[in-house]
Amino acid sequence: CVANLDFVESIFGNSGDPNLPENDAGLDTEHWTGTTGCVVLAPHLRQCKKKDLALPHINNATELQKKNGMCWEKEDELYNSGRPFKITMRDERGIMVTILADNYFGYCKKETKTQIGLTANVFGLAEEEHAGGALAFKAANLGDKFDADPRFMQVLVPSHDVENTYNYEKAVQLLGDTITEHPEGYSTDKRFPNLHLLPQDMELNVQTQKATFTKFGKEGEEKVSVRLLPNNIYVHPSGYKVRVERHPDAAEWHLIGTLAEPTFCHKPSTVSGGGKSE
Repeated sequence: CVANLDFVESIFGNSGDPNLPENDAGLDTEHWTGTTGCVVLAPHLRQCKKKDLALPHINNATELQKKNGMCWEKEDELYNSGRPFKITMRDERGIMVTILADNYFGYCKKETKTQIGLTANVFGLAEEEHAGGALAFKAANLGDKFDADPRFMQVLVPSHDVENTYNYEKAVQLLGDTITEHPEGYSTDKRFPNLHLLPQDMELNVQTQKATFTKFGKEGEEKVSVRLLPNNIYVHPSGYKVRVERHPDAAEWHLIGTLAEPTFCHKPSTVSGGGKSE
């Protein structure tokens, strides 16, 4: 049972000593759902006799009890023929108690998730975690060169040329004090120093190891080049990202472009083996 508890806690976590006030769910009015669950792993109950569990003798049993085997004829008959079983009590308040007469750890995980599902139903306007989703960002191998063409920086590539409607100045204004502006004419994210914002005419070249763009200043326009760094990400004002990445099987570097707009994939519900993780 101790090993099983470690298995379950490795999945769902353990907030700590339940006797401490900070770990008492009943005192956490902001997060507690108002429901309470208990799972008891008791494999030894498989040896319980029907007679000891107060089930009636076959002569005193109803037809339904006879059909379901909820009666005994011999005094040594085991409940459920000695096979594993589960007994559950639930009510509309969200109180749940489950006894598992088995030594399979996975049932404790499944029962915990079942109780979370009932909690979500009782709480209302909520879904259990097993409802899954993902933000899928389309990415492509750009080779060793990239020229900022807005036609290829969107989910569906149109058949005609597209005018660029994004510019560096507006992006800098939008990001505010979250970035650091450099005198060369580009910016770096303060939280992620390998994330750089470049002007809209950015050109990246792995062969020359340079990122080239136009710097707009008081003295006019100026072509500027900075070094293209490995494992760094260069962002177009539209949000299109280009990162410098090493090929997994070859000793060469290339550019990977990722769209700013993702596809939202959502599964409202699923079952074991339904492929949510994939």
